[in-house]
Amino acid sequence: MGEIHVGAAVVDITPGVGISMGGYGARKGVATGIHDPLFVRAAVLSDGATTLVLAVCDLVGVSGELVDAARLLIERECGIPAANICVAATHTHSGAAPSREQGLTEFLAVTARKICGAVQMALGAAEPVTLKYAETQVSTISQNRRHPEGPIETTGKILLAAPSGGAPAVATIVNFACHATVLEHDNLLYSADFPGAAARTVERAIGGSCVYMQGACGNINPIWMRHDFAEVERVGGILGAAATRTAHELRPLGEGQWAVNLNWSESTPKTPAPGTLLTEPRFAAAVKRLNLPRRVLPELGEIERELQELEAGMQRLEASDVAGRRALRPRYNQLRLDRVQKVQDPAAAGDTRQIEIQAFRLSDECAVIALPGEFFVETARELEQSCGVKHLLICGYANDTIGYVAAAHEFPHAGYEVGRTKFAAESAAMVVDAAAALVRSLYQD
Repeated sequence: MGEIHVGAAVVDITPGVGISMGGYGARKGVATGIHDPLFVRAAVLSDGATTLVLAVCDLVGVSGELVDAARLLIERECGIPAANICVAATHTHSGAAPSREQGLTEFLAVTARKICGAVQMALGAAEPVTLKYAETQVSTISQNRRHPEGPIETTGKILLAAPSGGAPAVATIVNFACHATVLEHDNLLYSADFPGAAARTVERAIGGSCVYMQGACGNINPIWMRHDFAEVERVGGILGAAATRTAHELRPLGEGQWAVNLNWSESTPKTPAPGTLLTEPRFAAAVKRLNLPRRVLPELGEIERELQELEAGMQRLEASDVAGRRALRPRYNQLRLDRVQKVQDPAAAGDTRQIEIQAFRLSDECAVIALPGEFFVETARELEQSCGVKHLLICGYANDTIGYVAAAHEFPHAGYEVGRTKFAAESAAMVVDAAAALVRSLYQD
């Protein structure tokens, strides 16, 4: 293979105010202003034979329509196959989500054109780089939102694309898993939430563009002191600072670093911080389509009867009976969402939905898997263990919006995510098996 070339670009995709925002059913009103712009951050990687695209938008999700439109433009105008193009979202809950009455068709067309434009800019700016990977520990900005003592993501994965010789980085990809919900439903200003703050932190310190790749954060929420923009900067600053330090530590890898030794009148070497220099990158991409079974919902009358029983039970509880409330509330929350699903689409339960899984090979040691929904952190751990690749970056909210795919062991615990999922309990395991097989297929020479 030839030299590795990487280019990156950042393009503003902020629409006009006055349209609806995504992420919160409780939000009242439309966007009234812009606190910080919404961007698509695109990185284009080429090994001389294969070109890969990662384009991440500051949106709650990317619909299949948007992804198809962007891929069509990029394939036609840049010559990159659709299977090599990943379009994903940071999952900010303060982005735009226009309805059809508010110009959805125009929004999709304009945003797809901007995504393509970002890719074109990145291609034009591509330059020779080395790729380096390392991890950083970040355990203070998130919590399991179903079980407070449950698992969270504590590892930030950093992929640095930088020229030799000390020139500024071209791109820094930061992969972490935490809901972008520092801001709450009462916020009516566009914002990229903490992923945007993290990216800005890295870009100021490292140079180039920072692409925040959201991971499997379906059951992970941020820690906050207040729901305000100062907290966005604090939480994003913690992750961004950790990523910045790691990226700085990666620079000497493969180049070397020294100290002046006055006693010997020599420059003596110092071993760089731990990391992986991707010494023989070889790119490849693959896509697999998988039919997931949909969850079978109870009949509407059964849902209503159980809801009434739970409501009566909660009313009988003493205000101080926290344990009693916690025992009843998850099932109540699930059934309320089951009712919504049953009313909106009474015939859908029990059929299947086709989803897309995408995989990128970067080197013998490093790969990317792109999933279209909201997966739990436990599913990410299973996927990492199954793929057989030392360093696996998991990109959630990618190439479509299918909602929650809850882990099977969480269905007995009910709750919000189980009530929101459209998929049966075995679906997450099916995705792990299919995704791991897809990654492994890229390493069969």
